[in-house]
Amino acid sequence: CVRDYPPALACLFLQTTHFRSLVDKAVGGTEATAERIFRGEFQDNASNQSGSASSSSEVATQASSQRSRDKRWKFEVLEARVDATKSAVALAKNWLPRLLQIGLATQEAEKRRMARHKRRKMASLSANNKSANKTDTSEGNTFMMSAHDVFKSIVNPALKRLVEHISYCSLGCANQGSKYKISATFGRGSADRLRSILKSPLPPTQTAKCALDLAELAEAIQSSNESMLTIRSLGDDGEATKLNYQSPLEKCSTLANDAVVMIEQRVCIYSFDACARKCSVSASGSGVFDGDSLLQCVQKLSDDLTRSEECSKEIEKGVLMVSQKCCEGLAGYVKDRSDAARLRVVAECADALNTTIVDVVREVSYLTDGQSESLESNLSSVISALEREMFDVFLESVKRSVSSCARLGLIDTSSENDQKNKKADESGPFPPYLAASFLTIVRCRAQVERALRDLSRSEGTTYQFLALQTASDGVVENICLELKSKLTRVRARADVYSIHLQFLISTLKKYLSDEILSLASDTRRMLLSASSGGKGMGNGPEGLTALENLERLGRVYVMCLGE
Repeated sequence: CVRDYPPALACLFLQTTHFRSLVDKAVGGTEATAERIFRGEFQDNASNQSGSASSSSEVATQASSQRSRDKRWKFEVLEARVDATKSAVALAKNWLPRLLQIGLATQEAEKRRMARHKRRKMASLSANNKSANKTDTSEGNTFMMSAHDVFKSIVNPALKRLVEHISYCSLGCANQGSKYKISATFGRGSADRLRSILKSPLPPTQTAKCALDLAELAEAIQSSNESMLTIRSLGDDGEATKLNYQSPLEKCSTLANDAVVMIEQRVCIYSFDACARKCSVSASGSGVFDGDSLLQCVQKLSDDLTRSEECSKEIEKGVLMVSQKCCEGLAGYVKDRSDAARLRVVAECADALNTTIVDVVREVSYLTDGQSESLESNLSSVISALEREMFDVFLESVKRSVSSCARLGLIDTSSENDQKNKKADESGPFPPYLAASFLTIVRCRAQVERALRDLSRSEGTTYQFLALQTASDGVVENICLELKSKLTRVRARADVYSIHLQFLISTLKKYLSDEILSLASDTRRMLLSASSGGKGMGNGPEGLTALENLERLGRVYVMCLGE
């Protein structure tokens, strides 16, 4: 009977028993709510089956309303789980401080009682009063529970059941690969359809709501667990024992922390999944690598998560997934589009590598306490792969364009047309194939400058230099190969083509590779050996005019490239 105990201990018994009954009521109420929602769904089914449809339109209307009711009861069960989580967390937050306060008062009363007993015993020993000794000994041997024993035998099982109930309502099932197992606290005998909804994970919005409640629950239990250090079993001297002490709420605190980690891992997965869908749409529709959305997602998680160190793997995988979705969207954006779209994608990737990814990696490092050491290299490899692919495709397009422009044109070596050729050469200020080749190089440079500005690749070389190098190599290579293939036809003007080739080497030397320089030198020597004492550009004013035209062409080229 409660009256057999001291007032403080009796009050603690009453309050803990009431707390246990409230926990049982919360679990039973959640089960009753879920069953009531589910029974209402089946009642609607029965009423619909009993009724007879008078027309095809009424049948269609009833089928549509039935589908909406099927969705509604499932949604209502999910909302009931969220409401049950909130009410259970509020129950724990309200009652734990109250029980601890009563427990501390009971502990102090127990200390005072044992101190009085100790003084009486010492007084009885000094007075050699046998009857008093006999009475006090019987009082000392009477077993009486302490506040620590009450928390261990009543509060701990009730709180553990409450935490398991909250975990079941908010999580439904454990994460894949998790050691933490979630047991059903209600609905074991329910219908299969209802059990499947109870055991399923909550949608993203409801999960985010429950994550905040679970974090508050874990904080409240941890605070109560720390306060339990002052509520210990008392020895014969009335002092708390200090050896091998374990708080009665330690296991409950561990369970709550595991549940918080699990639900925050789901919050990370849901957040990055939504961010990936948004970034994929922006990439495939507008050709934009939306790194700002990824950065905002990480920053929001930094504000919401309380166990971010335990979610480091989910955060790293989520950031990589968003980047991969962006790259896949950009790859879809360039399909059936021109080189300008590819250069836009290259620019987006370069900006992401130089700015956005650096900020994201820094935020993730702060969030996970430096646990994601390989994130930067993984992100760079994913984005750089797309950047290299797009720019290589553009360079291939440049090579094709150059091969169609860098051509010698029609070569006529008949003696009767020498005068016509001379007049044709004099009619244009520049050799046509040289002018077309330089125009192709300048156009390539303008395309890259407009799209990529002065951006550099990860190796430090600018995109503009790589494009000009490819165009210059293509021009010289195509001209050299055509001269070699048409040597018999250009033999009469081999000395002129030799001077043109030397002009190309001198003007484009900055961008030519060693292989192409070697090819151009070999071709020039071949032309010189085939010229057999030719007159070069010609003697007199005609030769001087041709040389001046080449110089003018070189100056125009330098002016166009801004060199």
